[in-house]
Formats: sequence, structure tokens, C-alpha cells
Amino acid sequence: MPNYTVQQGDCVTSIADRYGLLWTTVWNHPSNGGLRQLRKDPNVLYPGDQLFVPDLDPKQADCATNQKHPFVKKGAPAKVKIRLLDQDQPRAGVAYQLEIDGALKSGVTDSDGYVQQPLPPGAQRGKLSVGDGATKDVYEIQFGALDPFDTDSGVRSRLLSLGYGGDDMKAAIQAFQKKEGMQVTGEMDAATQSRLKDRYGQ
Repeated sequence: MPNYTVQQGDCVTSIADRYGLLWTTVWNHPSNGGLRQLRKDPNVLYPGDQLFVPDLDPKQADCATNQKHPFVKKGAPAKVKIRLLDQDQPRAGVAYQLEIDGALKSGVTDSDGYVQQPLPPGAQRGKLSVGDGATKDVYEIQFGALDPFDTDSGVRSRLLSLGYGGDDMKAAIQAFQKKEGMQVTGEMDAATQSRLKDRYGQ
């Protein structure tokens, strides 16, 4: 099979599921060694990346006729993990509802403010509602849309998620550096990138 050209919204999990494969089979294939070295995270690809997708290797099993035979698909399900903060403090023990492809999941954030739920491989969008009563915080989520850290769009998305928004990325970087007690340059240098990775999580 020829290389697959990554589109916006793709990740290895969704691509592998489209071809009936486990994500580990695709990501760990020797032909994808260069992409693994470049991107590190199978869930953070960039449009135009080339991903090798191996051919499906059909399995055969001898079974008695006129009987039902259960088969179990191997592999751990993908998960979505979102951290909620208020003034840099985890929003722990807060009720939430997460809607993904019409399926609604409810729960409470953990002690570190995380929401964790299974994620269907082909999921594209979700909606997270946080809080009780009439007043709730609602977040629209686009799965697979996070660009790599070494791209302007990837930096901008992470800063925006942490509350440093606006069209002026230099100003957003300066605000982040100031809040973190760093030298304020407005440049995404190695130290700032490392701190942003630490705060964002990937």
C-alpha cells in the first residue's frame, strides 16, 4: 500500500482503524521510523506527513459450522485526557459531561483536574460541559487537530488552550513568559518551549 498523506484531523489511531489495523501495527512499522523520530507522538501529526500503512494480514480460524463463535479484537482503546485548571490550580472533583459522536459520558474530574474517557478511533469532535446547575463551562473539542510543537500553529494552539490567546503570537509568548517568571523575549526559545510542554502536557 502506498504511503498515506496525513490530513488535518488525522492521527495514527484513526488512520489505522480506517484500514482495519491496530494503531501499534502502523506506528511501530519499520517504515515509519523516520516519522516516529520526527513527531514522537502518534496522536500529533501534521498535514502532509507521510505515513506507511501496511497491508492487512488476514487471519484464519477453523470453526465448527452452525455455531456461534466469539472473536475479540485486540488492542487497548484510545482515550481522551483533558486537564481543567482555574488560576493554574486543578479543578478537582468537578462534575462534567462529555459528548462524543452523540454518546454522552458523565463523571467527576480527578484530584489533578483531569477528565479521562475512552475515545472512538474515528471521533472528530466533542463537547465538554463542566459544572453543576444552570451555570456551566462548555468547551468545543476537535480531536486530532493539534499540530506538532515545532509548528507555529502548534505553539499557538497550546498557548490558546492555556489562556494566552489573540492573533499576536509574540504577545502571547511574552504573556506566558511573564507569568512563568522567565526572561520576556517573545521568542519561542528552547527554555520557553520546554516550559510550555511542561504546562500543556505534550
